[in-house]
Amino acid sequence: MYLHFKRLMRQPRINKISSTSPEKVHGKLVKYRMGDCLSIHCGNGMFMGALISEKFNKYYDLTLIEFYKPTKPLLIDFIEGKVFGTRFGSWENLTYAVDKQMFECKYVDSNSDIEIIGSLNLISPVEKAGYSYLDTVKQLHDYYLEEIPVRLEKSKNAEKFPEIAFVSKHLINTKTLLNND
Repeated sequence: MYLHFKRLMRQPRINKISSTSPEKVHGKLVKYRMGDCLSIHCGNGMFMGALISEKFNKYYDLTLIEFYKPTKPLLIDFIEGKVFGTRFGSWENLTYAVDKQMFECKYVDSNSDIEIIGSLNLISPVEKAGYSYLDTVKQLHDYYLEEIPVRLEKSKNAEKFPEIAFVSKHLINTKTLLNND
């Protein structure tokens, strides 16, 4: 028994985090897919829009769009709108990345304040600029209200001073994430 234990100790253990099926969590089908556009009722008569930029294991990665109105977003609001993200690289070799708010699939799938309004064909993978784990629509709402003025200002500054366009949180055109094939 000691020799068996000693052999186990010498063998390297490789623990690798890998993605599970994009359609399932614990063997159960999930409700949404990458590219789905969601309307999120904030509970105060206002709606936000979020794009599912990825599903990783038991989490949906939601990327907010610049939308906060008393009506549900339409698919055109996603296509013509802007998402929370940034740019990497140079003007000759641009890479776009998005901020992802990670929610458990179970929470999103069972939440009656969240519904699909359409779907977009996104590039894969959608690069990640940053992420955080959230538990409730209220937390997402608070994040949006805190973050949107910063992103609007930094996006304006990036337009005025293109050399700083790669060093900050911005709003980027959703069209940069669309797969045109």
